[in-house]
Amino acid sequence: MQIGKINVSYSKSNHPSGVRQTSIDCYNQIKAEGLLSKRRLQVYEILLENGALTGTEVAILFKKKFVSSNHSEGIRNRLTELLDRGVIYEKGIVNCKTTNRKVSLWDLTNNLPKDVSNKPSRKQQRTNEALEALRDLYKNKESRDKWLEVAELIKKI
Repeated sequence: MQIGKINVSYSKSNHPSGVRQTSIDCYNQIKAEGLLSKRRLQVYEILLENGALTGTEVAILFKKKFVSSNHSEGIRNRLTELLDRGVIYEKGIVNCKTTNRKVSLWDLTNNLPKDVSNKPSRKQQRTNEALEALRDLYKNKESRDKWLEVAELIKKI
């Protein structure tokens, strides 16, 4: 069976490109169950097909393979999201061939993505604090000082 450039029929030996069979199996399950969004899966495929890469290398390969427009701009964000979900890890630090700076080298884990709850943004947190203060103020009919405190919370939004 062929998926992209990856032959998934290898069992006990490593794939010729150095990709572990467990990573190939994990990819197959992620794809079959729809555990990653389209862009995250595409970034994952780049790492699966090419082994450990820097963010710049992923972006270049992504643009060659998938993009006819500028969707490759958010690749580093997708790498962070994949890291947060536990499906990639920082294998080490290397000198980037393109920028000549020290950068992270990313590689696949053998993990399925973990669910990452969407943490509210700082603005959403401030909004929630202000709303809670307004509710409290309405219930308790507090003094002028409490009103000024609520007004300050609203200004921070």
